[in-house]
Order: sequence, then C-alpha cells, then structure tokens
Amino acid sequence: MNFDDNFRRIGGTNIEPIQAKLAELAPEQWENEAVRQQRYEAHRDTRTIPLVHDYAFRHDQPTRHPALEIFEPVIRPVLGMTADFFDKSDKGKELTEKNGLGYFIRCNLVKLLPGGTISEHRDMNFSLTHAHRVHVPVVTNDRVLFSVGGETLNIPEGEIYEINNRRPHSVRNEGEEARVHLIMDYVIKGEMCCCGEKLHPDAPCKPNACVETDLCRIPCTCFPEHV
Repeated sequence: MNFDDNFRRIGGTNIEPIQAKLAELAPEQWENEAVRQQRYEAHRDTRTIPLVHDYAFRHDQPTRHPALEIFEPVIRPVLGMTADFFDKSDKGKELTEKNGLGYFIRCNLVKLLPGGTISEHRDMNFSLTHAHRVHVPVVTNDRVLFSVGGETLNIPEGEIYEINNRRPHSVRNEGEEARVHLIMDYVIKGEMCCCGEKLHPDAPCKPNACVETDLCRIPCTCFPEHV
C-alpha cells in the first residue's frame, strides 16, 4: 500500500515467545515450502514458513496453514497491535463503520540466509498493492539493512514497521546469522489504493479497474517527492 513515507513505525512488542517457538523448529521445517524462493528471483535467499497464505494472492478468504496453529498463541499480541493501528486510524474507523473489521490476508515467517539478499523490487498484483505490508524482526542482527525508497534502516527485534511496498525495496543480511521476520499483510475493507480516487473515483478498487497501476504500467505519481 502506498503512503507518504518509506517506513511507518506501528509500535514495539516482546517477541521472546515467538523466538522460543522458532527455536523448537527442526532445520528441515524451513525447507518444506520452497515456492517463494523458486518462483521469485528476488527471494532466492529466503526460506518461508507460511501461516496464512495462498500463491494465487486472493484478496479475501485467507488460507490458513498448519503452522498457524503452532504460532498463533505467540503472535496474537502482534496481530492485535497491528490490527488496532489500522482499524483505529481515521481511515480505518470510517471504513470499519461501513464495511466491518479488516483482516490479515497473509502472515508468514520469512528467513533471510546469512550473507543473503533480497534484490530491489516493487510489489505488484492487486492484493499486494491493496494491503498494508508490515514487518516484525524476530531474529536479526545489526548488519541487516532494509532499504525502501532510498532510505535504509536497521530495524531492531520486536519493532513493528509498515513499509511502502510500492516503492523499490531491498534487504541485505551482511551478518553471520539468519534473519527472521514475521511479515503480515493487513486489509482495511473498502480501502482504495492511492490512484483509485483519480482513476475510478465513483467505484471501489477491483482487479480489472486497477491492473494498469498494480502492474506499474502507469507509474504512480501520488507522492512524487519520494518516487
């Protein structure tokens, strides 16, 4: 989702319970799901444990995976804090009153290998561009560098940040240990993308209405000072 910044801090949380659950995983459990690193060149150095995800990138009816049953008790505080942040925003309150509460359409644990990179890219397709992309470092080090829109941060463990995934973004793990992020996509029901009100002001966002901007065929100039 586009917004007038590169990073937006949502808050901080105790991630020790999540770290403890991660420590219980056998190394081979990180190798069970290989679609992400095989399908997307930018993510070749990552490994994923899907919690809520489907590779058709539906925008509703999220698919729950077995690992969610393991991790849901320990990620619930993060989910609650994140949902509250968006639902209690001015836009969130307005749209929640009309459409009901928002929801997480995706939630995954993603490991970036030591020395690994996620090459610069922008997220595309309808659902990715109409959801709020949120990162929470669960295991990290001071040599993990996250760049969005030309700005680079080292985000500490337990900090909750939204990133502007419509801008070019990349990650480098220059440390000697893997980095693990909890990555969530939150949908505010009925929220239009930044170009929606210009391109189809009298109709909600839909895949066929937004495809030109979702696929970057029409460059977004909503916030030109940061593009």
